Amino acid sequence: MKKFKRILTKKLSKILIISFLLIVSKSIALENKIILKIDNDIITTLDVFDEKNSLQFFNKNFDQINSEEKYEISLQSIVKTRIKKNEIIKRIGEIKLEDTSYLDIVIKNRYENLGFKDLENFKKELKNKKISYENFEQKLKIDILWNQLIYTLYYNKISINENELKKQIENQKELVTSFKLSEIVFQIDEVNNLNNRYNLIKKDINELGFESAALKYSISNTATTGGDIGWVNENKINKEILEVLNKTTEGTITQPIRIPSGFLILKKNELKKEKKKLNIQEELKKLVNYQTEMQLNNYSNIYFNKIKKDLNIDVL
Repeated sequence: MKKFKRILTKKLSKILIISFLLIVSKSIALENKIILKIDNDIITTLDVFDEKNSLQFFNKNFDQINSEEKYEISLQSIVKTRIKKNEIIKRIGEIKLEDTSYLDIVIKNRYENLGFKDLENFKKELKNKKISYENFEQKLKIDILWNQLIYTLYYNKISINENELKKQIENQKELVTSFKLSEIVFQIDEVNNLNNRYNLIKKDINELGFESAALKYSISNTATTGGDIGWVNENKINKEILEVLNKTTEGTITQPIRIPSGFLILKKNELKKEKKKLNIQEELKKLVNYQTEMQLNNYSNIYFNKIKKDLNIDVL
């Protein structure tokens, strides 16, 4: 990331010129120029323009971000997808799912969350917005295959104490607390920069909203959906983070929390308490799955940064 940021800063004037092109009316044909090269993979102005359209369609708060930042977010999004794609091809050979049933579920969830009742109407609206459904589907395939790759590489490193989790469930009170959460996961070059980075993120949260700030700063997979995690049962949250959340006022954000892949900011959107009759084995299975997913997400960020450091990323 440091290398990439340094290259972008060095070429800032060129980026701003291209950024201007991206906000030209859609009716005007954009000149397709190569702007970035990742090893032998190229990214063009039209790639960034298409990504900007897509991000704008799927994120209601994207319009609140200024043009230059929209450009950088779109570019960073493409870079992340291309790096994942290239690594998958390198290790697996192609972008192809053996079983598409999970992909179908993900697609359905995406269009229903946007208010579409069926796939046909969703595809029509994408076409109206000049967004390629094939590209949308390809990105989801890449994310699924990437997660499968991370699982294969790191599953044997997952550490979960099921006995401790079972005791935690057995000691659970009849009244269960759940949090509706959003997240921003970020990294810094030096620990001394933590306060400055946090204050910058907090400023954008206050001015643009949490969703827009997540798009700008978060390295988590939830960034493209504004950092939304959804409702999380208190039993699924580790003790340190739960203590922080219990001290955080509803509707506000936490201080940065250290995690293996960087730092975490959580927004405590809502809180609810409900009576729940527990099935110990069922709850244990859910908790183990959740803890596994969280650890794999951390490994995903670590692995991504590792392979990115070894790439040649050049602004042209």
